[in-house]
Amino acid sequence: MTPHYLIISSEFPPGPGGIGKHAYSMAKGLLHNGVNVSVVCNMDYTSEDEISSFLNKNREINIHRITRNGFSTYINRIRTIISLYKKYRFDKVILTGQFSLWMGLVLKTLFKGVHTVLIIHGSELNMGGSVKQTLTKKSILNGDKVFAVSNYTRSLLQSKVDRQDIEVLPNGLNMEDWNVEAESFRWEGYPKLLTVGSVTQRKGQHNVIHALEEIKKTYPDVHYHIVGKYADGTLKNLVRQSVLENHVTFHGKLSDADLRSAYKTADIFCMLSESDSRGDVEGFGIAILEANINGMPAIGSKGTGIEDAIDNGRAGILVDAHKPAEISNAIDAILKMDKLVLARQCKDWAKKHDWDQLAKKMI
Repeated sequence: MTPHYLIISSEFPPGPGGIGKHAYSMAKGLLHNGVNVSVVCNMDYTSEDEISSFLNKNREINIHRITRNGFSTYINRIRTIISLYKKYRFDKVILTGQFSLWMGLVLKTLFKGVHTVLIIHGSELNMGGSVKQTLTKKSILNGDKVFAVSNYTRSLLQSKVDRQDIEVLPNGLNMEDWNVEAESFRWEGYPKLLTVGSVTQRKGQHNVIHALEEIKKTYPDVHYHIVGKYADGTLKNLVRQSVLENHVTFHGKLSDADLRSAYKTADIFCMLSESDSRGDVEGFGIAILEANINGMPAIGSKGTGIEDAIDNGRAGILVDAHKPAEISNAIDAILKMDKLVLARQCKDWAKKHDWDQLAKKMI
């Protein structure tokens, strides 16, 4: 009999978000390995037309979308998940995102024989007050299988939860999504630096901006291109205060097609992430692999999950995100490398993170 898995995720494409991309690529990898997949998720920060188009293209995944509507969102998710489990008695329930982890406890309380697989990204470990964190820890202790997306996340997890059987299952890509030709944009600057991700303290766009003055000493035409959902005006104020308006462009959220073009256009991907004031951390940095599969090297932060995402010295360079001179030197080193060799090394590294292979560890 064909196995049937349920993925419960806090987010899902076509909207932005690393957890959503991870859940989608995982679902496709499981499908390619002969598993039937159902998904319960939110689909946010995008248009209804984009969502309809996405659903039509992914009919092989049984997607149950929960529309956000205040507190009733949680009630609808719980009802939908319980109803689906009663109907299908899934072979495994995969939980990704903080509220999703809690649903493992609910299902194990209501039903016998529930097999839960938990995916820990890192940020969920510090989110919320003591009650939420206690629920999260209890959920992790009661999971049948626990995967962390990086060695950094596993070390963070084991410092909070007494569980030694945690395995690392890195983020990956659904390779067929990237076997598409894309045209380059006519973006200005050299080198063209790129960050893709929500504009937040955790993603570290401000660290790149702080380094621009140092980078300009060697590369006066440097231009930083920022792609992602924009939350507030803090970063734009920083650009104005630093008199860098001619060196920074905010592109906002891009379509999948335009995102591929962005990866084809820029010279170096930058993800100088850090923990934010809420304790939110970078568990891996899946956009680094997206850049790499397009032949683009990356510069990323030491002391975060990005250490697992970058093949240091071959497909990118790890730096101290708060040292502009170190960042500038990394850019200079990358630009002096053989471009063809570097692009091949980037693609080879990304291909090691093919979800068709990663998914086998979950079956």
